Amino acid sequence: MCAEKVRLRPGQVSSSPKDANVWHARAKEHENARAHVDSQNTTPTQARTQAKPLRDLQNRVYELETHVRAAGSQPSSSERYLGLGHPAGPRATSDKNALPDSERALLRGKSFKTQYFGPSHGASILLQFEELSRFVKDILHRLPTLEKHRDIWKHQRKELNPTLMLPEFDTLVAMLPEQARADALVRDYFETLETTYRVLHAPMFFRKYKELWGASLSKDSSVFLVQLLLVCASVNCAVAGGPSGFRGRSSVGRDMAVKWIEVCENWLDLQSQKHVTLEVFQVRALLVIAKKLNCVKIKREWTVSGQLLRAAMSSGLHREPTFLSKNISVFDQEMRRRLWFTILELDLQNSLDRGMGTSIGPFDWDTLPPLNLHDEDFDEDTETMPFARPITEFTRTSFLCLAQQHLPLRLEIISTINSIRVSLEKDAAIELDQRIRQILDTIPEWNESAAKAISKDLSELLLYESLLLIHQPFATEPGAQAKHFYSRAARRSAALATMKIFTHLRSSSGMIMCNLRDGLFRACLATCHDIVVSVNSKEGLMQDRSTAVRLVEDSVNLMEDRIRGLGQGFHSYWLAASALGLLRSEPADKCAQETADRVAKLFEYMVLQQIAPLEGVTGVEDATMSTANTLVGMSGQPTQALPELDPFVTTTTDPFSALSETLFDFDITDLWSMGGMGGGTHY
Repeated sequence: MCAEKVRLRPGQVSSSPKDANVWHARAKEHENARAHVDSQNTTPTQARTQAKPLRDLQNRVYELETHVRAAGSQPSSSERYLGLGHPAGPRATSDKNALPDSERALLRGKSFKTQYFGPSHGASILLQFEELSRFVKDILHRLPTLEKHRDIWKHQRKELNPTLMLPEFDTLVAMLPEQARADALVRDYFETLETTYRVLHAPMFFRKYKELWGASLSKDSSVFLVQLLLVCASVNCAVAGGPSGFRGRSSVGRDMAVKWIEVCENWLDLQSQKHVTLEVFQVRALLVIAKKLNCVKIKREWTVSGQLLRAAMSSGLHREPTFLSKNISVFDQEMRRRLWFTILELDLQNSLDRGMGTSIGPFDWDTLPPLNLHDEDFDEDTETMPFARPITEFTRTSFLCLAQQHLPLRLEIISTINSIRVSLEKDAAIELDQRIRQILDTIPEWNESAAKAISKDLSELLLYESLLLIHQPFATEPGAQAKHFYSRAARRSAALATMKIFTHLRSSSGMIMCNLRDGLFRACLATCHDIVVSVNSKEGLMQDRSTAVRLVEDSVNLMEDRIRGLGQGFHSYWLAASALGLLRSEPADKCAQETADRVAKLFEYMVLQQIAPLEGVTGVEDATMSTANTLVGMSGQPTQALPELDPFVTTTTDPFSALSETLFDFDITDLWSMGGMGGGTHY
């Protein structure tokens, strides 16, 4: 395992990863994979009793059927199931004395109204302490008044507590965009986001959608309206045809999306945390996606996705439903799997972008992968799930099916890269590099279409991001030109591939991906760093410098388009534009001036597009115009040296009314104010 090939930083105590792996293998390998069907006619193997030969044969056939159904028509490799609670191959051993999982954990409830309690929960011993369970039930039967008074007290609480008002059905309908605009937003959402992250079941959604515009939607369908508002909010700033203009540093389109998000969040806060439905869980996931795509409270993204992950685990989404319960329909089972792996991907991406360790490890779930099926292949009335389609056949779930295959590998990489105790060894990085490239070679070539293209592009982006991450520490070391020649070349190749994917996407998809992940920004800086350090290098590693510079320019243009549509993202844009200025062959003063002119021009555009302030608000336009004039005047003098400017200091003579926090919407102010960037960087 690559995780074993790590070096401890000075002064740290070593623990054996091999021992941990053995422990996990012994603790987990007794769990047999279940088929993606409602296995009501099968029971877990009782490891505490001597199995008969016939039962052994039945179990072997059952396990083979499980692997076939989980993999569709593709061969099942042992590596695919590592970390997912499935047998790891012929070398795997099982603990014959281990209790079956159904006797160690509790999954209470039906459908999505489930609560999970793990083996360390105090009441889990009741699964083995049958005498106490029977005794407690007998006592309860002897106390009928207890149940009666419980109902009375529950009714009294409802009368005493004021009823919280949910947004009314008509209010939610009134907030929707007109039908033509809604059609465009829904279409784009399903072509991009719903072919990557799986949250909604398309036939169910569109059935409600048609009822809405046909005026036949039931008044108790508020949850669908909340879902629709979040769908529209997710792509409102990326799809052309929306409102134009800015209010302060936020575009009018973003302001509209934020209002939708706030109403939906208020609706969600008033929902029962005990009786959760599939639709409510979908709202939870959609809310995280919509916030990220509109840069709403970006400093909380990592904690918010972590909270969603914990909510999913508390409902038992991390456990394969066929292992622990027979009260969950096959439709809900498959939707739980889709939502679980979607939530994992969201949290993993936020961990990567924040530079933090992952919230979960590969041994913390055993949910089977989602099936590569069209949404039309199953519905709420399905009793037996159909066989999975081959991965070479595109469905909306194909991306998620591919991503889960190397999810444990990506978890390992991010945990190691962001660890404060261990660092990656060069040999381990090379081995990880080879494994990633092998996966890249297996990505299927689906027929081209807008939806299929984004699925394939994001599948590649996940892996190129990992390649860049594992080689970055070596490529930035002093003397890396000769010492880490391969890592420099591999990092550059991954960065160029990342920028090429981003910049070749259609306009709306490019903006969505740019909002959804920081991969483009990371690739830009890595490429610029590589070009700068190559100037004095004797190897001539950068053979086609012009292509790299052009890709950086295209990437900066995409970041600029993001600001024009959203009003957010100045932090990454300004840094990338500045890094691009370093690549110019002109004198440094001229390059700095050109970069300042470019930033000032964009800011002037935002000022000129300001919408008249709301009634009672004054001074907004005057303050922003004053700021823009200062910038334009400063940048309009080519011979004038740029003054030292701290964008996070405001004065009483120049208050930034509309841009009160910073000159630009920098997201990581602490990084700058503490001197974390600038003079301490070595090239």
